[in-house]
Amino acid sequence: MPDQHPETPRTAYLPPRAAKARKLILRTQLGLAWLLAASVFALVILVAGSLFLLQGGRPGAPWVRVAAVAAVPEGSVAEVPAGAGLVVVVDRRGGLLQAFLAEPGPCPVTAAAGSAGFARSCQDEAWDADGTPRRAGAPALRRVPARLTRGDLYVDVRAATP
Repeated sequence: MPDQHPETPRTAYLPPRAAKARKLILRTQLGLAWLLAASVFALVILVAGSLFLLQGGRPGAPWVRVAAVAAVPEGSVAEVPAGAGLVVVVDRRGGLLQAFLAEPGPCPVTAAAGSAGFARSCQDEAWDADGTPRRAGAPALRRVPARLTRGDLYVDVRAATP
């Protein structure tokens, strides 16, 4: 019995001589749909690359920019505002970068004289280098991850350790 289905035309085939090289021979044009699909993919790649370059290596959420590096010179302790009623105490002494969250006060937290700790002299408050208060009942400084990127200081305030 002869085949009831007519042979459908193939848009591509692999001739026996080209089988060794795996060359696919196209018999027809790919059409407008292929051109549009390729254009859309090229546009997506262009937009994604532009967004990546515009970010410039700066960290995204949950990192928050709190200050320029110039506000916290190497070998010093500085207090910078962090928003939400908090300040960030940044310690860049000894070649390290440490950041702590603190409650704002009438005067800034600075390096403690003669030690690696911190002090707020106007309130007679002092902390050890790890943020532990030296006086019972005083609030502790909460350590937060910090990062210097492209001239700016970023902290992750959500990751504050108690």
